Amino acid sequence: MTAAAGTDTSGDQAAGEETAPSGGSSSSRGQRFEARKVKRLVRHVDPWSMLKLSTLVALSMWLTVMIAAVILWTVGRNSGAIGSIEEFVNSSLSLQDWQLDGTFLFRQFGLVSLLVFLGMAVMTTVATLVFNLVSDIIGGVWVTVIEEETARPVAGS
Repeated sequence: MTAAAGTDTSGDQAAGEETAPSGGSSSSRGQRFEARKVKRLVRHVDPWSMLKLSTLVALSMWLTVMIAAVILWTVGRNSGAIGSIEEFVNSSLSLQDWQLDGTFLFRQFGLVSLLVFLGMAVMTTVATLVFNLVSDIIGGVWVTVIEEETARPVAGS
């Protein structure tokens, strides 16, 4: 990500920011800090970095969803809910021995959800490219941040 520093026209100090000190005694925990507000201009986000990040997040979400699906299937099977659904379908459709195949459903759900999450990662990368194109036209996005590394205690508190 490329960022350029700018000047803050609303003032350089933000008094009264409550932050915990980086280390010290418990008596200094309620201390007030001053921190400098700084404006940054975001003009470009690297698409390759965004693709790597969004792919990692998508795979983490997919793994979480798959673990949740296994837990829900196990709870449903052990509580008898899956058996009740199978009995209802057999009786209402006059079938002999219809059953839900958990292995088949898990494989299909895993494949479809993996494709959905990876598609979201690709869409995030495309959105990054669109942001970069629009940023060239409008000049970027201003973000105001508080610099914590320059935070210092307020005098007299």
